[in-house]
Amino acid sequence: MPATSERKRYVVAGTGGRALYMFVKPLLNGFPQYCELVGLFDHNPLRMKATTDHIGVALPSYTDFDRMLAETKPDAVVVATKDATHAEFIIRALAAGKRVIAEKPVATDAKQLSEIMRAAERYKSIGASCLVTHNMRYGNSITAMKRLLDEGAIGTIKSVNFHENLNRSHGADYFRRWHRRKENSGGLLIHKASHHFDALNWLIGSIPMELAAQGGLMMYGAAGPFRNDRCLGCPHASKCDFYVDFWKNDLTRQMYKDAEASDGYVRDGCVFDLSIDIEDQASVFYTYANGVQVTYSLTAFATYEGWHIQFEGTKGRLELKEMQATPFASGESMAHGLSTVLGESLLHFDAKTGQVRTIPIASGEGTHGGADEALHQDFFNRPFDAPLTNRMAPLDQAVQAVLIGHAANVSMANGSKKVRVQELLTGAAKA
Repeated sequence: MPATSERKRYVVAGTGGRALYMFVKPLLNGFPQYCELVGLFDHNPLRMKATTDHIGVALPSYTDFDRMLAETKPDAVVVATKDATHAEFIIRALAAGKRVIAEKPVATDAKQLSEIMRAAERYKSIGASCLVTHNMRYGNSITAMKRLLDEGAIGTIKSVNFHENLNRSHGADYFRRWHRRKENSGGLLIHKASHHFDALNWLIGSIPMELAAQGGLMMYGAAGPFRNDRCLGCPHASKCDFYVDFWKNDLTRQMYKDAEASDGYVRDGCVFDLSIDIEDQASVFYTYANGVQVTYSLTAFATYEGWHIQFEGTKGRLELKEMQATPFASGESMAHGLSTVLGESLLHFDAKTGQVRTIPIASGEGTHGGADEALHQDFFNRPFDAPLTNRMAPLDQAVQAVLIGHAANVSMANGSKKVRVQELLTGAAKA
């Protein structure tokens, strides 16, 4: 039997799909020496009931966050609610002196970032702290790149190109859900790209300084040829490439369709809805304090899925390509001939000798190529007071990831005007 002092009490705020598989189920059974899941919170009691029915455990469930904290007396609070509400629950948990483990992004704009940072500083004397689950740091390919860069394989880093492609299954799904409104998610340059910006910050070892961005809504929203409120019952289903029947899956139906009566949230919204205001294509150019220049692009309607990352340095180049078949919500990848591009490769080019090395990438099993499971080991399968590992993202680093996306939003809203990234944070702090 584990020592009582080792085992800590956890609660999870949010019971959607990501919360269920990333936190609720692992905390329930995965780490009995160190973790005990003692409560759930969600504003939607029907979805929360679907979650507890699925796991088969009648966990204490709350629609009142503060009451949950008072009655369950947790040591740590996991925040996995809608992105724009992260700050609210993080701050309330910090004020109660809790360790907060937040799903990325930690917030959706500079004002929220500043408020969280002030709360973390204010309440650290009573034990409050905040970590963020940036799981891209735990991917095997990114881990290999980090090792090579730290070893000086390409000398001093000078420039980076990062191209992210979301296919028409995965990418389209952001335009069905709550993510499609910036007031909820901050857009894909925060919700999705905070993964990538955090990884780049971590690999480069510096903070962003100046940025300019442009983007638009080119495939979804008003660009669509027809529209309906949702996929369910859509008169255009037979001719729509993006039509999806979610409700064949019992759990999905129970968590979303059957829970609509509580809050009206529609999981299968039309990707051509006129209220959509996030970009489906964006390009960002920015510089770091150490002089590194980055060109980043994201496309959410790509024919196939994957990323292409190039690091150029004084001694050579690292180039990572990962192409994936991602059926996601639709059940198929919606692209033919994928076998010609699928797979991953990491190459090291030596500028002096001309030698090209293929760097082996360890295989990973589980979600996100095993990155989620590796993250769990650092966050949940160690003593509560163990020192942070290099891959765990503390609050100050998570803030910088969101700040890039927020700066891109500011730039796009002002005609691609150049933005001084750090001034957005200091300006918010003074407000």
